[in-house]
Amino acid sequence: MDISPHEDVLSTVLAAYNLRARIDTNPRLCGEWQLSTSGSGNASFHLVGQGGCYLHMEAMAPVWMEAGDLLLLPHDDWHLMASRDTVPDRDNHLTLVEGEDPPDIPVTQLLCGHFEFDSGRRNPILAALPDHIIIRRRESGDRLSHLADLMNIELAERSSGYRPVLDRLADTLFVMAVRHHICSQREHSEGSLIAALADDRIRRALDALHAHPEAAWTLEGLASEAAMSRSSFAERFHALVGQTPIDYLTQWRMVLAERQLRDGRESVAGVMDAVGYTSEAAFRKAFKRVHGFGPGRIRQLLRRLGAGQA
Repeated sequence: MDISPHEDVLSTVLAAYNLRARIDTNPRLCGEWQLSTSGSGNASFHLVGQGGCYLHMEAMAPVWMEAGDLLLLPHDDWHLMASRDTVPDRDNHLTLVEGEDPPDIPVTQLLCGHFEFDSGRRNPILAALPDHIIIRRRESGDRLSHLADLMNIELAERSSGYRPVLDRLADTLFVMAVRHHICSQREHSEGSLIAALADDRIRRALDALHAHPEAAWTLEGLASEAAMSRSSFAERFHALVGQTPIDYLTQWRMVLAERQLRDGRESVAGVMDAVGYTSEAAFRKAFKRVHGFGPGRIRQLLRRLGAGQA
């Protein structure tokens, strides 16, 4: 199966930061109600499974959302999902439906959850996303709409083990939503990884870098992958990503190194070699510059955890 370059980069970044999705609540609501899940510090989402509601956020008019529409809130911005286009306050007021839907009264069902990363909020994908993304069912394409349908089926049937199934589907929902956002937006704010992924030439260089981060990359080599001159590539890369190509390479190597060290199965020397360093001093210096602490600190933490479990 062919995979386009920007999907490869997106996959490696999300894998390195260890994406995990969790379903928090799935209320069925009627009458007058309003619900906010902001304040957790996590990226969150709301999928409208049935009915419809208004989205209220700061400095924008209420937006109507209906069944199959998806809302992503990458930065935990304040919001209210509500039955009305005006709200009396910012508190949660819920009128929950238990059992069968009441006759002649509209019912709205939401699937609400959040996304976590091992890196917390220090994540180039989240950092590149706007305060909110609305993906309409009619615009999302078959894959995303089918995934939403599958999540709603799991929710309706509640078969044995449906909760972990929903969590895994929510992982996929996030990736597909980000991919949809990258592909559907004509312009992205410069100085972000997503802006780079939307540029065919820079994306080719990122694909090569992510495929072989241990390689002895030079500015000339990366420019060749992008089929650009050295100076044009360096200028374009910095404008889109917000870093020089070599600074980005160093940071990405250190992200991978931290992940491998936390895994605990490789020595510092083994990790150093895996990310393309031949000098331990240079590796330790780069690691501390990116993370603020040396690689030995992770080993010490793992030893303490192991002693505590013994």
